Amino acid sequence: MLKRLFIYLPFFISATALLFLLEFLTLNLCRITFYFLFKPASLSDVSSRTILWAFRMGLEFDMMICTYALFLPAVLLFINEFVYVKTKVVYYTALSLTLIIFWIYALVSAADMPFFKQFGNHLNRQAFLWAESPGFVLRLIFGNISYYGYLIFFLVVAFLKFRTIRWIFKLAGERLEPGKRALARNIISFVLLVPFMIAGARGRLSPKSTSHEGLAIMGDNLFVNQIALNPNFTLFRSLFFQKVKNYSVPADIDKSIAFARNYFGIRGVYERSITRRQKADSAFVPYNVVIVCMESMSRYKMGIHNRPDLTPRFNELIRQSVLFDNFFSSGIHTFNGLFSTCAAYPSMLTEQGLRRYTKKPFTTLGNLLLKKNYRTYLALTHDPVFDNMEGFFKLNGYSNTISSYDFSSSRAISATGVPDHELFDLFIERMNSGETAKPFLGFIMTGSDHGPWAVPDDIPFKPTAETQEMRSTQYADWAIGEFMRKARMQKWYKNTLFVFLGDHGYAVDGTYDMPLSYHNIPLALDMAKKLWADTIHSMGYQPDVTATVAGILNLEFENNTFGINLLKEKHPFVFFTADDKVGCVDNDGFYFYELHAQNVIKLRKYRDLDQHDYYKEYMSRADSLRAGGKKMLDAAEFFIRQNYFSY
Repeated sequence: MLKRLFIYLPFFISATALLFLLEFLTLNLCRITFYFLFKPASLSDVSSRTILWAFRMGLEFDMMICTYALFLPAVLLFINEFVYVKTKVVYYTALSLTLIIFWIYALVSAADMPFFKQFGNHLNRQAFLWAESPGFVLRLIFGNISYYGYLIFFLVVAFLKFRTIRWIFKLAGERLEPGKRALARNIISFVLLVPFMIAGARGRLSPKSTSHEGLAIMGDNLFVNQIALNPNFTLFRSLFFQKVKNYSVPADIDKSIAFARNYFGIRGVYERSITRRQKADSAFVPYNVVIVCMESMSRYKMGIHNRPDLTPRFNELIRQSVLFDNFFSSGIHTFNGLFSTCAAYPSMLTEQGLRRYTKKPFTTLGNLLLKKNYRTYLALTHDPVFDNMEGFFKLNGYSNTISSYDFSSSRAISATGVPDHELFDLFIERMNSGETAKPFLGFIMTGSDHGPWAVPDDIPFKPTAETQEMRSTQYADWAIGEFMRKARMQKWYKNTLFVFLGDHGYAVDGTYDMPLSYHNIPLALDMAKKLWADTIHSMGYQPDVTATVAGILNLEFENNTFGINLLKEKHPFVFFTADDKVGCVDNDGFYFYELHAQNVIKLRKYRDLDQHDYYKEYMSRADSLRAGGKKMLDAAEFFIRQNYFSY
């Protein structure tokens, strides 16, 4: 019956229609798969009607994507009507092009699922922040067994598309014989096809606007707002239609700098500077400093808000430490955490600071303590070149590097390199060798709590959690405990300040559209008989590490960073970014965030994870946080572009 229908249609019309239907159904299958894989518990508060309408809106985005895919193949197939008898080059070009485009769509749809699981939004240009290290990224992906399901999904869909597309071309192509083509019919058919293609490319019939991301917003639940969006739409739109920001100094930059000066308590005649003298109470004390930046260490892994406690050893450690329980990461990527903790600056929107901010050194603990004759070290579980980690830290005072290069290749158990406990052991060994008369500064970046998750099997500890991901967290916690147990045996232990914090947190359901669990990380300061156990509830963020550690060492310096000494000062609010999102929290427990791509702004009371949106009730508070966060980011970007940006 299908063949009979083709008799009355030109080949390029029937083929285009069938190809459109094939891709349209495939994209809807991907959306349904996405929905059942990632639907959160909070979805129970959303009406079925709203969810169905989100799927209905998804049809518009799928229509756009399908139409874009078929523009060039449709034109080639139309041309093929007139040249097929003489040559089949155009025919096979159209076939090959269709296969390539549809395979790309399938790959994007499959890759979007683990990306969404990690970052809480669909694929966009941020996925290419690691483009300069493709080999490492591929090992991260294909070394993670939990991603194999998505890879298999892609391969199955790609194979089925291959078979179906070949069948469509063969079935319709059987009629392409001399004398059976009508020039007028083909031209008329093509002219009639054009309006349908235009309507499909717009996604909707409304003359006022085409389909855009704002139409996906159904309400307060971000997951529902993500249902309608097609990852191919979000990715290619961000790559080709969102302009890369060419920086120019904002017209009101002096207002932003004046705001930042007031934020840091700088008085006196205005100037374009936030430099202030951080004074010491007494003489400098050359304590050793060990900063342990823990991979993906969210406070939400530590048993808060009735969630599983995966870190019993770290929790035991913080009971004898100074814990800042209202502390936040500057971003959601490791490079954000490393940059902000080292350079004491906030993370900028959509930029990779370790690679771009290399014009000159920042004011860092590395550079400050090098002048005090310290030995300085960066320790990583993996390749130190990745994300320019070693290069950035060397520029900023960390002269020595410990990495996977210092181990036999057989010791690497995943793409993230050697297990945490082996890196800790080598770090202790290095601190006990060389110029031991000198104090040392060590910055250790762990890696075992990052996918592809792997737990070494040659250790006495056996994690018991339900998933490999959670078992890796338990192992990473055990490694911290072992590190401190062994450190206490060293001669230098009593003279060493240990600083523990997360590089970023982890996305947890129920922690808002811009997950607070991704930013709420611990900061713990531990020093035997020097710091006494305490829990400090005032706010802090990663740029504060430099000034806070300097305060403990009685290190006086010119502070031109965006951090303060948390043991003596307080923030009115702190701010952070997540790619193209901005968040601010204040002392009254309010959490304001703005999702730029979705044009969404919210105000929450975050201390008890209140799900109500208070924006309308406290609009002035929300607007104040929004303006304050923007001014601080504008001021930070001005100083970075002026002094540190190398491109």
